[in-house]
Order: sequence, then C-alpha cells, then structure tokens
Amino acid sequence: MKLHDICIVLVQPESPGNIGAAARAMKTSGLSDMRLINPCETDHVDVRKMAHRSLDIVRSAKHFNRLEEALADCHLVIGTTMRRRHNKFPNYTPEEAVQKVFEIKDGLRAAFVFGSERNGLSNRDLNLCGVHATIPTATQNPALNLAQAVMLFANSLYRQSLKEKPHYQYEPASQQELAVFYEHLEKAIRATSFRPRDNMETFLSRFKRLVGRAIPEQRDVNTLHKIVQILEDGKYTRRD
Repeated sequence: MKLHDICIVLVQPESPGNIGAAARAMKTSGLSDMRLINPCETDHVDVRKMAHRSLDIVRSAKHFNRLEEALADCHLVIGTTMRRRHNKFPNYTPEEAVQKVFEIKDGLRAAFVFGSERNGLSNRDLNLCGVHATIPTATQNPALNLAQAVMLFANSLYRQSLKEKPHYQYEPASQQELAVFYEHLEKAIRATSFRPRDNMETFLSRFKRLVGRAIPEQRDVNTLHKIVQILEDGKYTRRD
C-alpha cells in the first residue's frame, strides 16, 4: 500500500477551517487524495488560512453527494468514531487500523472516513465501513475536533509507511463488490420464510460486521456468492 493510494473522506464537514487544517495534516503526512461529501464552502478565507501551503489538496479534492460514491473504488474502508456503537463492530486503535491498511496489496485503495463535527458518522455510514477505529482519549468531552482526528490518523499512516512491509499482502474485494454481495444476500433471505428476530437491517449489519472483520478477498466474495446461489437454487442435500 502506497500513501498516494489512501484517501481521506470528510462527510459533511461544517467548518471551512477544519477542511483547511485537514488538508495541512494530509500534506505533512504525504497524503493527497481528499474526498468531500456535501461540504460547506471550500473557497473560504478560513480554508486558505488553515491550509498553509496545502491549498492544492483542497482544490483537487473530489466532491460527492453520497458516501457510497466516494468509496466505490476502495478496497478497505476504515470508519472513525469517537464512541462504540450498538452495532458492536470491533473498534481498533489508529495504529491497529493503519496496520491493516498496509497488509493489503500495493495498487489497491484504502479510505479513512470522518464524520461531521457535530454528529460524527451516522450508523448508516459506519455500516459502509469494514473496519471501525476510535482514538483512545481520557475523556469524550471535550472530544477531538475533525482536523485533530485527521492529523492523528494521517501521522500514523506516514509513520507506518516508513516501516518494512509485511511478507504477505492481501487483495481485498472492492466496496462495490461487497455491496453487490450484500444485495444478493438480502434478496436471497427475503425469498425464504426466514424472518430475523429484530429486523432485516440489523441482521444484515451483523453479517457485515463478520465480513468486514475478515477483510475478504475477491475470491472469498465469489465463494460467498456461490453459497447463496446454492441456497437460492435449492441445490443442496441434507446429510444425516
């Protein structure tokens, strides 16, 4: 994994100053791919003030309306959150999450996703992330602001890039490939008489937690498709 293959995604950032400061944090850590989901004004004096010698990152940032669009070409997605959520995904430290990034094959893409200053990432957005990471702090109030969080993860990425690469590098499936599988799985489940105890969304979220923790390769996802297809076609025999 190369630093230029890692993107920083800001979901609905509300402060121009934080966008500029995040760009500066990226630049000092060797990162250049910024992606913005419905941001506030980016041509603002506070952006220029805080993005000291890093305004090129803001100007070249890609803008999207939906998080799914920004992550379509990514193979590993880390969602950042300041607290544990009810979905019970395992929460990694920045260092642990960064280590996973450098275990995937060179040439693939990874993303770190940060939520808005006010509410952070929604549960729906976090469900699009295979890995969840939280910065350990002595208190949650006050919490780190957006740019500070970006700085901590960005610096961890840079420091890890200086270390020796792991012997084996994974080639995980893309977010688009995983999305297609989840749609296939949901369709197959709904075609059966099975009904989750709570609701379908929560049930699928638990399955995403399992798959996300494994960081599956494309061949793994193909195998999962085949298993679902076997169930759909009824091509299985009970063995007593």
